[in-house]
Parts: sequence; C-alpha cells; structure tokens
Amino acid sequence: MRWVRRFSLVVATVLAVVFGVGTQANAAEPPQNVGWLYTAGGSGAVFFDADLAGYPSMEKITVCDNDSNERGVVAVVTGTDPRGGDMAVILRDPSNNGSCTADYENFFADGFYVYVTVCEYWGNNEANCRSARGVA
Repeated sequence: MRWVRRFSLVVATVLAVVFGVGTQANAAEPPQNVGWLYTAGGSGAVFFDADLAGYPSMEKITVCDNDSNERGVVAVVTGTDPRGGDMAVILRDPSNNGSCTADYENFFADGFYVYVTVCEYWGNNEANCRSARGVA
C-alpha cells in the first residue's frame, strides 16, 4: 500500500513538471505589476504594467537607459501567452537619449506569473542583470 502512495506522488510530480502545473498564480490573486526594476548598477530600468489602466488584459513594458555609459538596456519578460504557449518579449533601449522604449498588447495570459529581467548590454554581452516576478 505504501508503494502505491509513493508511486502516485511521483506520477503527480512528474505530471506537474511536464505540464507546467504551478505556473499559474492563485486565481483570486489580481494582476501584479513589477514596478521599476533597476539594473544592478542602476544605469537602466524596466517597468512591467500588468493591467494597463483602462485596458484589462493589456500589459505594457517600458525600458529606459538612464546612463550614458556606452551600454544599452535590455528587458526580457517571459510567461504564458493567452493561447497557453510560452512567450518571451524582448525590448531594448540602446542609448540614454532622453526617451524610453515601450510596447503594449495582450502579451500574457491573465493570472499567470511573468518573469522580468533587466540588464545592461553592449554587443553580445550582458551585465548587471536583475530579475523579479509579477502576475499578468
């Protein structure tokens, strides 16, 4: 009888890993922004707006390069798209020119976690990355 219980636990764990169970946030949990998330050196930042004001299910991602250091700032936001597949949005602000780069649409499925990373970049190099989690 004990082996049946252990086998059931193993099967449930394998199914959870294979089918991604656990990536959905609590259904009662509202969208959660990732406020200004700065690079480790503070030279740039990303803002993930989980539910753009007045437009439910719309997410806005804003990336800003705040330092003239010969590096740009890149943000990568990953999560579950509205059709249930994996989705990654990459935005770059290549220079500190007084403006930021932004994009908005229904990128991610409501109620699912999103993972936000912001880094400095130059060429194919990245440094000073920081990450956070929100809910679409």
